Amino acid sequence: MVFYECLMTAKNTAHYNNLTSLMKDISLKIVNKGGIVRSIQNHGIRQLPHRFRAKYADREGNRYYEKGRFISVFYDANPGVMREVEGILNLDEQILRNTHLKGRNKFM
Repeated sequence: MVFYECLMTAKNTAHYNNLTSLMKDISLKIVNKGGIVRSIQNHGIRQLPHRFRAKYADREGNRYYEKGRFISVFYDANPGVMREVEGILNLDEQILRNTHLKGRNKFM
């Protein structure tokens, strides 16, 4: 298994319950496929380096965001599971960007 760090940027207007259920879905996918979720960290709402565009406008009509909620997920899994997690994140409307990094050290 490979150690991955997944950094997500969600809309700052995303409801906390929606993000919680997304993290549970991702964690269940990893665990059911034989992986280990080491930690999930919410880094809070921060200013984005530049304006991000969402795939679709939300209910208020916002499509461009200058603030975002940063979330990290640290897990061990095989590369196929990582691609499935990326697929889930790419389809979710609340996630503006996501990046997977192969971790250097399993002991944060």
